[in-house]
Amino acid sequence: MVVFLIAVVVIAVIVYLAILYFQRSYSEAISEEKNNVEKIANDSLEEKLAEISQLNLSGESLTEFETLDKGYHYLKNRELPELSELLNDLTDALHHYQYFRVSRELKSVQKKSTGTQQRHNELKTKLAAIKESTKKHEDTLKQLQQKYQELRTTLLNKNFSFGPSIDKLEEKSADIEDDFSKYTEYFENGDFVSSEEPLNKLENDMTDLENAVEEIPPLFKNLNNVFPKQLSELKDGLKWMKDSHLAFNEDLNAKLEVIYKECQENEQNLADLDWLAAKELDEQIANEIDYIYEQIEVEYTAATKINAKLQEMGEFVEHARQQQNELNIELDRLGQNYTFNNDEEERAANLEKILTDVKQRFEQLKQDKENEKDVHSSTSVAQLEKDQQSLVEIEEEQKQINESISGLWKEEKDAFDAIENFDTEIHRMKREIEKLNLPGLAEDYLSYFFKVSDEIEDLDTAINKVKIDMSEITRNMINTQSDLDVLNNKTEEIKDSSILAEQLLQYSNRYRNRYPEVEQAYQQALVQFKKEFNYVGSLDTISQAVDTVEPGSFKRISEQFESDKQAFTL
Repeated sequence: MVVFLIAVVVIAVIVYLAILYFQRSYSEAISEEKNNVEKIANDSLEEKLAEISQLNLSGESLTEFETLDKGYHYLKNRELPELSELLNDLTDALHHYQYFRVSRELKSVQKKSTGTQQRHNELKTKLAAIKESTKKHEDTLKQLQQKYQELRTTLLNKNFSFGPSIDKLEEKSADIEDDFSKYTEYFENGDFVSSEEPLNKLENDMTDLENAVEEIPPLFKNLNNVFPKQLSELKDGLKWMKDSHLAFNEDLNAKLEVIYKECQENEQNLADLDWLAAKELDEQIANEIDYIYEQIEVEYTAATKINAKLQEMGEFVEHARQQQNELNIELDRLGQNYTFNNDEEERAANLEKILTDVKQRFEQLKQDKENEKDVHSSTSVAQLEKDQQSLVEIEEEQKQINESISGLWKEEKDAFDAIENFDTEIHRMKREIEKLNLPGLAEDYLSYFFKVSDEIEDLDTAINKVKIDMSEITRNMINTQSDLDVLNNKTEEIKDSSILAEQLLQYSNRYRNRYPEVEQAYQQALVQFKKEFNYVGSLDTISQAVDTVEPGSFKRISEQFESDKQAFTL
């Protein structure tokens, strides 16, 4: 029983708390929606509607305003009262604890309240836009009227600056006045929506007129003042250049005629008010005029240099010609006795041809100047400078050829002395070998000796020819010198080994009777010495035998031999 009562009490408490929760929650939601409705009602648009109604709107603008006016009053007189009534009903239902009804209908009311608030904001925004549009049109009209008056003042006060464009500009002004009339009619009637199209046309036409007024005067100034003066200067300049026999590599007078026609064409562009085409052609004409000025300046500058260049070139040609003649004579003289190995004659012939071509061009230009023929000065000066560089290269080549042949006589003398020295050397070796009274010489030594001897004889024959090839003689001398050095080493080896072999053979006599091995080596060394003429082998055989019975003896005898040899040499 107690438990039951406690459960009843708990349930009662829970129900009570739930009632309090729903009561408070729904009450706050209903209050919030009432506040929203009150805010919309307090944010009245009547004043704005009354203010805009005084603008005397018409046409599409009036239709749009009337739609907004009806929409606002429907919202104010119908939607807001209905919302207020629904919210009051929900308050009564809440007081009677009709929570399920309140929950169901509150969502619908909240949705309607949100929609009403959005429509109110849209109405407010559109009314502000109408007012802003009105102000914008007023400001735009004032600005366009002020700008047009400024342009008209410029056209009236400076009509001389527009040349053939003035008629079209006046027509353009008349068109703009028509645009103003159409736009003003819509504006004064309050039809701002329909006035957009004539306003855009008016603004575009005003922009076109403003651009034309700004761009045309400098273009007409060029056509009327600048270009005629420049063309006259160029015409006189070209005549003076022709009278001075100064030529161009193109017909600049023909280019002038083209420019005259382009000026006429551009005058028509201005008359047609096509200032974009006129501006492009104006720039082209200016560039073409500048080009002719540049060509005249180039030729005139070159003409001021050409006489000095001719004088300088004449001296240069004469100097190079004199050096070439001297080189040709020297080649001819030395060619009688020497063979050239570095294409000196061909190189000199090539220089002769280049020098002849340079001189011919120089003489032709000089003659043309003297005969007052037309001369393309810039081309002529460029050719003179090119030929001058060729002469520098010619003189450098002449110098190199001359250096390569000028030493031939000295080379011949040095070679002759060297060949004589070769002959002296080989005879010295022969005498030294003969002094030894050797039983004979090995075949390989004799072959090498006669080979070197033949080389020296060949050199002597070559150096004594009427026409000699110093390059070939020099190469052969290098080879012969090398072979002579080898022969000298071989000769020294024979001399030293034969003398030492004889000394050791004589020294070995003291051991022959006591040491059979020495006796045997003695007999073998004797055969090598007297029969085979192998003096080095003989020395090796006997020295090893003697060193066997008397260690160090060969070293002592050879050192004494070297000492005596050095003393004899000194």
